[in-house]
Amino acid sequence: MTSNRTIAAVVLAACAACAGSKDNVDITKPVTGAEASNAEKAYRRGLSEMKDKNYLEAVRYLEWVRNNFPYSQYAALSELALADMSFDRGESGTAATQYQDFVKSHPSHPKADYASYRVGVAYYEDKPSDFWLLPPSNEKDQTPIRKALDALQRFVLSYPKSEWVPKARDLIAECRDRLAKHERYVADFYWKRKAWKGAAGRLMALADTYGDLENGKVRSDALWRASEAYRNLKDAADERKALQRLVEEAPGSEHVRDAQARLRQLAEAPQTVPAQPKSEAAPAHPSAPAPISTVPEPTSTPPRPSPTPTEAQPAKPAGPPR
Repeated sequence: MTSNRTIAAVVLAACAACAGSKDNVDITKPVTGAEASNAEKAYRRGLSEMKDKNYLEAVRYLEWVRNNFPYSQYAALSELALADMSFDRGESGTAATQYQDFVKSHPSHPKADYASYRVGVAYYEDKPSDFWLLPPSNEKDQTPIRKALDALQRFVLSYPKSEWVPKARDLIAECRDRLAKHERYVADFYWKRKAWKGAAGRLMALADTYGDLENGKVRSDALWRASEAYRNLKDAADERKALQRLVEEAPGSEHVRDAQARLRQLAEAPQTVPAQPKSEAAPAHPSAPAPISTVPEPTSTPPRPSPTPTEAQPAKPAGPPR
């Protein structure tokens, strides 16, 4: 008997909790009253419910407007409000898709620029975190940051006079800084394993794509380290190219004097550069292009010049990071 009473009490408590929950709403229930025949009133009611964090109730009214008043101005506004609500609830991926759909469906809408800007913001919210038990964010998959950068750059090009452009530019700078740190991390990964070809490729990409960061220091440091990687590969031609770019593109760099000295050494002693490995690997047809480098990569840890961005990022990667 006591057991039955206990079970009954638990059931009643659960029912009471459900009854008092804000999310205990039947979103399929039709809208009634003044809102049922007035798009503006239903839309305002949806915004009010969203402000009070009664999200399911808000969805009911906003969906009602979109489905029953498709030619009303409030139908588009309801779509945008649904995207904002997804963003506020932390559903960044869903929000990004909804904002994109809004721009595609309403390219000339007065708030199309806002929706386009929010696509990038939503992607950025999915950025890797710096939780102390996990690897630093620059060592993790940067796909959300790349998507955010692409969306924000497209927004700035499409809506150059939008009021959201200044904020977008700030976020673009943040995205580029994060991606540059990741590129430097991948270059270091190759460097520590003496995979000079992979390291040089990443460092040259760093100089080309993010060289303007830190007042040009990123370019000068990347080119100098790339030249060292090519030197370790015994690739005098590419080492010379990296050094010449350093001297020309970063004349105020702390590495310029060393780069000039190294260029003089290369010019004075060209015979010290071994040519045999390249001739052995040269293609049979004389008109075929010669390979960049014939020095094999370490077999213990085969590097990949451009790791697949969709693979999971291990805490201590056994292979090259993305």
